[in-house]
Amino acid sequence: MGAIIPIQENIFCEPCKDCGARPIIEQIKGAFTVRCPNDKTHYKTKLGLVNIEDWNLKNKTYPPLGNTKNPQKAS
Repeated sequence: MGAIIPIQENIFCEPCKDCGARPIIEQIKGAFTVRCPNDKTHYKTKLGLVNIEDWNLKNKTYPPLGNTKNPQKAS
């Protein structure tokens, strides 16, 4: 297990889309990864430089497709 580094609160990070936790940085043999602190099986970035942008992209929640106010059935 590598060193765990918390991400400063003033840096925007999307929460983990699986559990809602704020991500952490883990250092493994000189390389870094951004991952969920609760479960190592949730999404984590590739080893290398700290890539919070990739974390935010993969953990962004998107609104549902279609019109939720007036749902129409397909004909």
